[in-house]
Amino acid sequence: MFVTTVVALISCGGASEKDLNADPKTSSKTPEKEVAADTTQVEAAPVESWPYLSDDNCVAFLEKYGADNPETKVRIKTNFGDIEVELFEDTPLHRANFIYLVKREYFNPTEFVRIIKGFVVQGGNSEKLLAEQKRFIMGKYTIPQEMMQAHPHYRGALAMSRSYTNNPEKRSSAYDFYIVHGTVPSKTEIYEAKKREDWKYWDSVIDRYTKIGGAIHLDGEHTVFGRVTKGMKVVDEIASLPTDDADWPKEYVELNMELIID
Repeated sequence: MFVTTVVALISCGGASEKDLNADPKTSSKTPEKEVAADTTQVEAAPVESWPYLSDDNCVAFLEKYGADNPETKVRIKTNFGDIEVELFEDTPLHRANFIYLVKREYFNPTEFVRIIKGFVVQGGNSEKLLAEQKRFIMGKYTIPQEMMQAHPHYRGALAMSRSYTNNPEKRSSAYDFYIVHGTVPSKTEIYEAKKREDWKYWDSVIDRYTKIGGAIHLDGEHTVFGRVTKGMKVVDEIASLPTDDADWPKEYVELNMELIID
């Protein structure tokens, strides 16, 4: 089996709060409440129905898939409760990819694999055998970045992880997502953000960061393509779980996803 994305910004002693890996499998420990080994097998779908995706063909596929599948609302079901998210239509490739994964039941089940209170809860790139088999069948690909100043990393933002190695275009992981738990930025962080020439901060954006918090240093580094509309208390509870030295939750946090049909 292959790993979908490479590890980024990992130190020998584990990841720091400021780092955001595309593949955070740095722990040799097993979560204390891990479920039994997953031996479920998944059968390959017909090639004519589901192409094997790569960097060469994923854009054309996602553009068509997005046009045919306009859904924007997803429910993330966890053993701590449900989290509902809205996907942004102005990040069309990321929206289409997430809907594609949900409809193909890629996330069912996976788990949250990295938790840092005050920063993010991260999932999608599960080490469960079933998820690895699905990635093997679905493809090894990354998504062109769709970063927009209109979508900062506020608390509750939904974004995709990425590799920081050999990735100058800042392409997103296809499978690995995170939700910003966040903290209120310090005066120093705000000062440094407002000095940036590559990313403009309006007063209204800074005001919102100071009111609800977020991860301001990730702006311009990762594509935010959605937001939590319901269930941030669930995110808070998950973010408060104990973790090992590599930020892997000691308690197994399973997740499944489904579309929300209005």
